[in-house]
Amino acid sequence: MIRNVMAKQFSMKKALCSIFMVSMLLGDWCLGQSGGGAVFTFLDLSAPARVAALGGNIISTRTDDIVLFTQNPALLNPEMDQQLSMSFVGYVAGIRYGNVLVAKDAARFGTFGFNMQYISYGEFKQTSETSEEIGTFRAGEYAFNLAWSKTLDSTLFIGTNLKYITSSLGENTSNGIAADIGLSWVSRDKNWSAACVVKNAGRQLRTYQSRLQEDLPFQIQAGISRQLPKAPFRFSLTAQQLQIWDLGYRDPSLNTIDPLTGEEVTEKNSFLDKALLHLVAGVEVLLSKNFNIRAGYNLLRRNELAFAERRGLSGMSFGLGFRINRFHCSYAYGLLNTAGGSNHFTVTTSMHDFKRRK
Repeated sequence: MIRNVMAKQFSMKKALCSIFMVSMLLGDWCLGQSGGGAVFTFLDLSAPARVAALGGNIISTRTDDIVLFTQNPALLNPEMDQQLSMSFVGYVAGIRYGNVLVAKDAARFGTFGFNMQYISYGEFKQTSETSEEIGTFRAGEYAFNLAWSKTLDSTLFIGTNLKYITSSLGENTSNGIAADIGLSWVSRDKNWSAACVVKNAGRQLRTYQSRLQEDLPFQIQAGISRQLPKAPFRFSLTAQQLQIWDLGYRDPSLNTIDPLTGEEVTEKNSFLDKALLHLVAGVEVLLSKNFNIRAGYNLLRRNELAFAERRGLSGMSFGLGFRINRFHCSYAYGLLNTAGGSNHFTVTTSMHDFKRRK
């Protein structure tokens, strides 16, 4: 028995070391881009309403909700078996995006999930060099994801997500491949959970018209969640973009000239400012199994999208989830800036519910 336990612990350590090495290799392959410096950035958009309501990033909360594996493949679990979910988002400037999810548990082989992401930029007028209208064209991007997860022991889980990405912007087309690798841990009393994930590690295969190969929106995340045992609250804290320390932007127009030296003085962010830009906070009020309220705050989103003159509640997000018969419905509103925000709608059901009812 002792020998079996030691063998199991050795296998687990070997698996963790393998994940770490693969993550580092993938990171070296495609490291570093953020904030508009990458291609296929729609991969970072969070379509499910529950995720959007909690700030757009939630990688550590482990429940039976299928939408969570879009954030971390290690959250895919057998309780999601035969669930189907569809999300739709009304974004700014007529842009629409969403996803379709399905999961299937394969017992000792693990749990599998499929996620089809899409974004439609709408229809555009096509003109000649002399501004003569010669037709119209559409623009959109898609990602087809195959996820897998496996239990390492009763508290530790591993998952991976393989992606094929295709983009069509009029006559310009591109495609690429990417992968997510994640770990998830949950305490034995289920009140604490933590996770880490490497996202969008990969490369562009076919470039647009130029031969210049662009980077994917690679990033590393870590998070922790806490459900209070005697109160209906679940809190989550996620650290995003950990591969880049300074996420701040300094406007050159705000620079000043030192009257004594004549040198340009640039604005500097403190250590605390840099740290806070990485954090996404969320809270769920679990009023019942059939109804809950959610809220989140993403400081990086506020920093990037808020108007300097009127910042308002930019970066905040709100939502709720409720059950109607066999369907779980969720809605979220993410406030981008004072000009507007995004509306997220999600409907989830389980084939098991239809079989039981029949």
